[in-house]
Amino acid sequence: MDNLPRQARPPDVGVQTSHVREMAANLLLGRALHALDAAGGMVVFWDADGRWNKDSFTLPGRPDRLEQLAPVLEALLEWTLYTEKPVAIHDLGRSRWSRHLLHGDDPPAGAAAATPMAQRGAIWGAMVVYTAEPVIDSIGLLGQLAELATEQLSSLASGRPEGVS
Repeated sequence: MDNLPRQARPPDVGVQTSHVREMAANLLLGRALHALDAAGGMVVFWDADGRWNKDSFTLPGRPDRLEQLAPVLEALLEWTLYTEKPVAIHDLGRSRWSRHLLHGDDPPAGAAAATPMAQRGAIWGAMVVYTAEPVIDSIGLLGQLAELATEQLSSLASGRPEGVS
């Protein structure tokens, strides 16, 4: 097999599977942003090599406040990973905690919610979404987000040891 030209060799399993969790995390975040009509969000995940990784993105045409809100969103992610429970701020503009995390700056309008990502009962990361408008039903938002974050990922090879487990 070493005599085969590079393009005829089977792909290296390590290369092929090194991004499974990143793809899964981004897929879940993208689905959550669309389903919840959110503007943007962040994910943190434990990769197959045992390192924490973070990604974030904003949907096109939506307010991009992720950089401004990073301290708040990162705090929600940390809290969610630490407690293994979802958390929401239904109105960022009225939240003293958000103002504190932004060092006294006024937060933009909107809401944020975070939840653990789990597969087969094991937490492997967390996601947070930002909506440009405050929400009245933060419990409903958390329920929808939690449902999306625990969605089956069989199409992304979650059953393999190097996949999401």
